Amino acid sequence: MKSFILPAIAAFSYFTIFLSTAMNAQSDCCSVLQRYMDEYPASDLCDVYKFCFQDIFGPAHLTLDSASAIMYIRSELEKSKTLGGPDYQYAGCEGNYVRVNLALVKNGKLSAAQLADCLRRSVAQPHPMSVEEWKAKWNMLENILADMKPQPGHFALDSESIRSLLNRGGYTVHHSFSFNTAYNFHYRIIRRDIFENEIFPLISNKKKKH
Repeated sequence: MKSFILPAIAAFSYFTIFLSTAMNAQSDCCSVLQRYMDEYPASDLCDVYKFCFQDIFGPAHLTLDSASAIMYIRSELEKSKTLGGPDYQYAGCEGNYVRVNLALVKNGKLSAAQLADCLRRSVAQPHPMSVEEWKAKWNMLENILADMKPQPGHFALDSESIRSLLNRGGYTVHHSFSFNTAYNFHYRIIRRDIFENEIFPLISNKKKKH
């Protein structure tokens, strides 16, 4: 009998730990998403999708060499007369990638070449999950967002649009007009370790904002 009891206890303990870890992770994610909506209430669902997507995939949808990356940054700076948003923002629930504001280049805190090199190396990461795996993860995140107050704008419309995109094997979306109008936040996605080791020391002596 003991030979059956001990494995059963071990299995139950493992399940309990796994369930507790999953619940804590979901609770942390709820807090991150609620804070995002409190700070960016003009966001549509597609904007929150992008925020979460970038946490997993970073800028992996881009294909850039060093010269192209610099041109990509300078082109947007020329088109953007004013820039809003924070200096940087950790993406999604885990903060694997960081949104680095182009205002840092415009204000001389960071050169276009430095940011372009960091972007190029951030792009060169393999995709961490398949579209199907991401689709399942997004479904979980969308369920959390459905109960948020304020709820992301155009919820039903964007939900259907994103679902259709994922069903076709795609996954990238653009920011909404309402987000761009309200915040004018122009940025590049940089891998967290690159940002913290190479960019953050150049722009601030303050503690990192997660």
